Amino acid sequence: MSAALVLLLLAADGDVASRVQAKLVQREVLTGTFEQSKQVKGFKRPFRSSGTYEVKKGAGVKWNTAAPFASQLTVTADEIRSMQGSEQLFALDAKTEPTVKVITQLLFSLLAGDFAVLSQHFDARGAVEGEGWSIELVPKAGPLTRAFTRISLKGDAFVRSVTLHEESGDVTLISLAPAP
Repeated sequence: MSAALVLLLLAADGDVASRVQAKLVQREVLTGTFEQSKQVKGFKRPFRSSGTYEVKKGAGVKWNTAAPFASQLTVTADEIRSMQGSEQLFALDAKTEPTVKVITQLLFSLLAGDFAVLSQHFDARGAVEGEGWSIELVPKAGPLTRAFTRISLKGDAFVRSVTLHEESGDVTLISLAPAP
């Protein structure tokens, strides 16, 4: 039996998500660095940024961009806030913007590899091979289909990369390097 067929069988029986979840290190606080590359349709070169991140279980995510310019994105269950220095660029509140809850839940789930939550919004298929794994998420019918055609995750004991394939044709690759 070919390796590809074995991987397809794993995906078909729903075992991949539970096997990936078992591999992931669970921490109350996860910190690390990121590099992000966004290829915008119609532009020759991608936009690049880098910085650090912190994910606090049950509390939120801080995304600190260092380059090309310093900014901070803070995401909690109730709010998304962007700052540049002491200037607030924007704030979205879940009380007034119902989609904020979906966005924050999606972000937390992607960074934590929480496939139970992701399966509410996506159909998943994937593969586990050795220490590594990959999962491809395709949005179920609903508002996410207007934003994404698919989201790809790869990792080992941590989520190492997230690739967002947008409906517009833009592609964002986020590489994550968790701190030891």
